Amino acid sequence: MKKQNAFTLIELLVVIAIIALLLAILMPALRAVKDQARKTVCNVHIGGLGLALRMYVDDHDGKTHDSPNNGLWDNAHENPSVVRKYGPNESMAYWGIAYFPYAENKKIYACPAVERVDDWPEWGAPWGRLAQQYFAYCSYGLNGYITDKKIDLEFKRHSEVIAFQDHIEQKLDDNGDMFHIRPGDRINLPQWRPSSQGGSGFVDSTWSGDQWHDTVQECFRHRGVSMTCWLDGHVSEIAETTGEDIPRRWYIGKSDE
Repeated sequence: MKKQNAFTLIELLVVIAIIALLLAILMPALRAVKDQARKTVCNVHIGGLGLALRMYVDDHDGKTHDSPNNGLWDNAHENPSVVRKYGPNESMAYWGIAYFPYAENKKIYACPAVERVDDWPEWGAPWGRLAQQYFAYCSYGLNGYITDKKIDLEFKRHSEVIAFQDHIEQKLDDNGDMFHIRPGDRINLPQWRPSSQGGSGFVDSTWSGDQWHDTVQECFRHRGVSMTCWLDGHVSEIAETTGEDIPRRWYIGKSDE
């Protein structure tokens, strides 16, 4: 009889084990490459927005837009069957609408590393999948101190003033949502930290208990760093921090008085 060549069960198990080991070794490296690619895309996006802001200012007598403190491009959350785009001055508008004529691609306003968006629980209940849809192109938080300002007059060192950065919130109003430590606080981002960490511990009519958001992690979504665009247009990384190393002047443009 003709002898048949075949793998034994032991040989097959050894091959499977080797493949599993190789995958275990390769997967972290592949994830790191993917994360780096996302960070590179974010860098390009946020740098493009810095350029858009500069072009807007040049066309508007040196002044930035007085951006609303909300984050929607349209009214789909109110009436999905009749969608109307918001204008830049409407109260529910995302700040990016004002600068869209200078960066006419909504993808630029989205960071590819976003995992969580602002659910706006004060509207009732968490939005889940719908929130991801409505806020899909609102990945960057605008520094509220630079809005409605003639920036060349108000800020002397553009390279030391933050324009916008990775954030779950659409506009940073210095109400516990910036990276510096506010006077009277002992840690940054208290609005989004549990009370056990010195935060306010978010509670509303729908949720009970301590902070349920993962906002702090979302602010440093690129493996523990936040991509930050400065007024002069350059982009840099800010490592995850509790605020001791972040001067308030990076937001307000001057030393505390």
